[in-house]
Formats: sequence, C-alpha cells, structure tokens
Amino acid sequence: MPQNLKLYTVLTYILIPIALFFGFLDVLILFSSLANPSALIMVFIIACLVIYTFSSFKFLKMGLEREIVQTSKLKDWIKVNAYVSFFLCSLFFVNSISVLVSTNAVLLKFIDEFLQQQPNMPKEITNALVLSILKGVSVLLLVTGIIGIVHIRTTLRLVKQNDHLFE
Repeated sequence: MPQNLKLYTVLTYILIPIALFFGFLDVLILFSSLANPSALIMVFIIACLVIYTFSSFKFLKMGLEREIVQTSKLKDWIKVNAYVSFFLCSLFFVNSISVLVSTNAVLLKFIDEFLQQQPNMPKEITNALVLSILKGVSVLLLVTGIIGIVHIRTTLRLVKQNDHLFE
C-alpha cells in the first residue's frame, strides 16, 4: 500500500466518527428546521459531509483496496458531495482561525453581547465558561476542517487517477 494511501486510510477512519456525530446533529437540525425552513440549507450542507465521508469510505474499501469496479453513480456522489464538503470544511477552518487568533477581550465583548440577548440564561453560564467552550469547539472544528480539506483533495485526486475503477 503506497504511503499516501496509508495516510488517506487513516484520515478516512478519523472522518467516520466525525461524520457520525455530524449525522446525529443533522437529524436534530432537521427537526428544528421544520419550524424554521431557512435552516434546511444547513441540513443539506451537513448531510453532504456525511454522504461524502461514507461514499469515499466505500470507494476506499471496495475500489482502491479490493479493486472492485464501482458504479459511475458512486463517483458522482463522491464528487458532488466533496465540493459541498470542501466548502463546509473551509468555513470550519476560516472561522476557527478567526476565533483562535482573536484576543480574549474581543471575544468576551461578543460573548457579553450574546448573553445580554439571552435573558433566561442560567447564572452558571458565565463569560469565562462560554469563552472556554468557544475556544474548545474552535480547535475541534479547525482539526475537522484540516482533515476534511486534505481528505477531499486526496479523494478527488484518487478518483481521477483511478477512473478505471468506475464503470
């Protein structure tokens, strides 16, 4: 197995639990979007990441490892969902970087404004708690964005190089 295929396999296995988590979140967002249809675009974008992850996993296991010819429909699923997922992972990356390079004073100002708009917020939720959660989530989304971007670029290159594996 070539070195880049080993890295691709590792990244794929890292993406699977991330996709499962986002799939769970997607179902929750879907139910809440019944009251707010404008949230359906987010449901679509997150679903694309989940679909991309599992279709690229099938390509890895069946196509690259076993060299079983796959349908051209799988190739289409991979490519279409990869472009939307690339957009989402890029947003994760950019937003996470912007939060992580911001000073605590700037972030606390935004957190104060947010908490003032939430009059029923429990007193246990302090600015410091929200700041630590925001930074932790930003780190996780940064890692997810980087892994996603690298994985998507590699997948698209492998699909192009292994066009013979699609009928």
